[in-house]
Amino acid sequence: MMKKVGICTVYTGYNYGSALQAFATKNILKRLGYDGDILKVSGSMVKGRDIRLKKLIVLGWNILLHPMCAKSVICSYTRSKNKTLSESSKRKFNEFYQKKINPTIIAQSKLKSVARSDEYLSFICGSDQIWNASTLYVDPFYYLSFAPREKRIAFAPSFGRDFIPKYNLKKIKKRISAIPNLSVRESGGQQIIKDLIGKDVQVLLDPTLLIDKETWIELLQLKENKPEKPYVLAYFLDEPSPKAKRIIGELANGGKEVVFLPYSRNEVWLDRCLDAGPKEFLQILLNADVVCTDSFHGTAFSINFSKEFYCFEREYGQAANQSSRVISLLDSLGMKERFNSQRILSVKCDVAVSKQILNDEREKAINYLRKSFDSV
Repeated sequence: MMKKVGICTVYTGYNYGSALQAFATKNILKRLGYDGDILKVSGSMVKGRDIRLKKLIVLGWNILLHPMCAKSVICSYTRSKNKTLSESSKRKFNEFYQKKINPTIIAQSKLKSVARSDEYLSFICGSDQIWNASTLYVDPFYYLSFAPREKRIAFAPSFGRDFIPKYNLKKIKKRISAIPNLSVRESGGQQIIKDLIGKDVQVLLDPTLLIDKETWIELLQLKENKPEKPYVLAYFLDEPSPKAKRIIGELANGGKEVVFLPYSRNEVWLDRCLDAGPKEFLQILLNADVVCTDSFHGTAFSINFSKEFYCFEREYGQAANQSSRVISLLDSLGMKERFNSQRILSVKCDVAVSKQILNDEREKAINYLRKSFDSV
């Protein structure tokens, strides 16, 4: 019987990247001989979201203490509210959550007692943007505060940006100081931890990149084939900029379709909006001729699947800019020219170089996990 490891991460919210990084973490642990158990705290007031009464009270109080931050919170909510995901896509997401994520639901009041028992060898927080630096609710769950100190492992979590606002410095410093096994997903996060607690930590790949293309195809039974009509995949979490639309149009010129994910919209610059859960998203990306995106995980999977791609800065509006995480990834792979390009690039992605770097980084991340589990 495999030893159990509790995973504390974000996987809901109908987001491809969040769901797939959680699924990837489970499979990475399985490969190492552990049963990865994704934990979900019960008591949410909204289905599919982590919205609990205590969290709402803290959020409300912090908005009163920091009124200047309220604009960003309201902006993020408004942007989310105005995005329409089809009911078919939601059903595909929910099926993926049930069959592939299969979370263990546990009451907040029982977390500590379960963590102290022998049921779990250790607990992992990460990956994804669980340490959102500008949040108005620093959730102790994502810093493993419920678990004995020696059982805590941070596995490539992201701050989402390269600074921490003053109002969160003390809280986040306290939480991070109590985790003996630390790593981050971006170089900006590495510097944050160095500045906060004076500790040098490793930058690790996002879990989705630790699984290679062939294994993704096998795990989710994807089919790699040539579509009847080649297409440009436009995967944008926010409104594409005029520059992005122009480049998409230039890429599609000559007989390619423009396929859009993840939301439903009707505009002249695109041909089709598709329904897709996490599995379908990878299927569509796998067979795309070229990918244009403003998403970290859209970029990560494009690299992993050796696709020609262009990454654009997201149109965050009043919300805090989070581009540092994408830039850090591209910079580490020597692909920084793929970010916010003003034109179609004549030089193709250097697949051989990126594959070698990915293989080296995969070994580094697996060694970090092994060492962390040995310390427990």
